[in-house]
Amino acid sequence: MSVDATVERLASSDRTEREAAEETLVAAGAEAVEPVLRALCDEESPIDWSTSASLLRRLGDPAFGPLIAAMAAAPTSEVARRCGWALMAVEVSTPAVYLPALRHPHPKVRRSGIYFFQRRQVDAEPYLPDLIALLDDPDEGVRDNLIRGFGEIGAVAAPALREVRRGAGRKRRAALAALAEIGGWDALDDHDRRVITRLIEIKSGYEEPEPMHLCGSWYALPTADQAAVLDAFDLVEPRPVTMRLGESAWNRDQHSSRHRVEHPECRRNYVTPCLDGWTLVFGRMPSVAHIRDADDFEKALRADVKARTARLSDRFGAAHWYGTSCGDGWTAWCIAEKGEVVRFYDNFDPDDQIGDGHPAETGYRLPHGSAFPEGALAGLAHLPMEEIMERIRQLREELDIPDDADSTMIAGRLSVNPDEFGPHTRVEGRAVLALTACGVAHGSTPGALSV
Repeated sequence: MSVDATVERLASSDRTEREAAEETLVAAGAEAVEPVLRALCDEESPIDWSTSASLLRRLGDPAFGPLIAAMAAAPTSEVARRCGWALMAVEVSTPAVYLPALRHPHPKVRRSGIYFFQRRQVDAEPYLPDLIALLDDPDEGVRDNLIRGFGEIGAVAAPALREVRRGAGRKRRAALAALAEIGGWDALDDHDRRVITRLIEIKSGYEEPEPMHLCGSWYALPTADQAAVLDAFDLVEPRPVTMRLGESAWNRDQHSSRHRVEHPECRRNYVTPCLDGWTLVFGRMPSVAHIRDADDFEKALRADVKARTARLSDRFGAAHWYGTSCGDGWTAWCIAEKGEVVRFYDNFDPDDQIGDGHPAETGYRLPHGSAFPEGALAGLAHLPMEEIMERIRQLREELDIPDDADSTMIAGRLSVNPDEFGPHTRVEGRAVLALTACGVAHGSTPGALSV
């Protein structure tokens, strides 16, 4: 059977036949590369693209050059994506085969080459000079991929990056970010720490609050006594930062996917200056952050929030906790006064409420359950999204259905809404990042942050 005919068998609905065809093509070696690559680049091909891509990875060295050429000449972004996915993990005889990808004129090819060495981690050490040569790459995406790549390669790359920092030229800035990506504050030498500290001091002098990207939870306390707040949360070693840096750290920790470090999401908390009379604390608490089962985590979080806000309100007179998600519609709030939780609401577990409502919720409906009578939304599914949204707006108006309450609205009514920070927000004191018990035990959190 010809190679082309064998490739066609990859579209078979019979798994055994497909797997037999794959093994035959792997045995055919270089002869199979062109027809398999042709199938990968054909968006109308009946062969699943991931089958073709995985097969090209297995074909090894002979597939490498053709994949690079196909990716550089890809007629659509989808074809480029497919080729890039295959290119990132070709089973080559030696990592040196990938060096042409790092030097290729097309930035997407260079990015795929970086990812290959990123996955090799310590085995990438002999190729560090080739990676370091890209620190001043003209393409921002290549530089960003490289910085993340050094973070995965890890400490073996740190000496070479420090050497770049001691030299001159345009690579120095990206080298600093790469060092931070590897080990955070602890990966920097004394000179770089002084430079960053000075930059933070300068920027803090004229920084104005800006609306925050909110995806997670935070506490709000009616006090300007930051030392008392740090003590109440068992936070130590506060380091002054800009508000931008604090937000950057919180968002990175909140969405951390690093598996090479322990507890990356709960080593530090961002504590704001006093903003319009309220000090906010962003970050996960070590007491619950280590729980990996999603259901167990949610139960433990709710219990911890209620107990913590009650204790905090006993100390500060009042304490609030707010939660929101930018992806799945989650919203929650907990309000405590003088040692007692007076209101708790979580739209993902509406049966676990405390209180019959709160004055801050007046004029809004709680967002769990449908706002509309049964059948009111029938027939909308086939309409364009713009028309669906307009019809929902009309129905709300016709049926006099109020808007849904959410945590940011409640925060704006009761304390401060971080989504509405701006030049009008009154600032007292300094923002800090402070270590939790996990931070003390495990050291600084890896990752480059915005200053």
